[in-house]
Amino acid sequence: MTGSNEFKLNQPPEDGISSVKFSPNTSQFLLVSSWDTSVRLYDVPANSMRLKYQHTGAVLDCAFYVENLVGTHDAPIRCVEYCPEVNVMVTGSWDQTVKLWDPRTPCNAGTFSQPEKGYVLSSIEGRVAVEYLDPSPEVQKKKYAFKCHRLKENNIEQIYPVNAISFHNIHNTFATVMMGLRLQ
Repeated sequence: MTGSNEFKLNQPPEDGISSVKFSPNTSQFLLVSSWDTSVRLYDVPANSMRLKYQHTGAVLDCAFYVENLVGTHDAPIRCVEYCPEVNVMVTGSWDQTVKLWDPRTPCNAGTFSQPEKGYVLSSIEGRVAVEYLDPSPEVQKKKYAFKCHRLKENNIEQIYPVNAISFHNIHNTFATVMMGLRLQ
């Protein structure tokens, strides 16, 4: 542990982190995908890597549950989520579609075109912003941005890029990740 709310995990990925996901059942496990072609499962309290799966190319996202290939998109898949309430895997792709999958069979349960509606973004300057595409003043008042991943030592501020963001669906919070896997 490096601070009151920071953890530096052992055996971090060797390249940029593309996604982090907390286990839906416990905060003990953290799944991490990386541009180094790996997916790693960490036991956070024990500060240890439990599993590592090596792919042939960069891994852009990860999710708990998937045990087999459920389907494909026409472009790389950027995000993956499992919805246990309805037993559906949801994937979002750079082909501008969201697809629903039944993980028990390789069956596409629906495809939805997504022509740029909204986003949360992070930057190499250690910033995170929530943006809304609805131009109405009421909706635009909801957007915000903040600085993170900064360390000041000897009056010199080090700024680290935000590599991934993970939202916690129960506590309505999120974590940002920088290279070296320091959670804030």
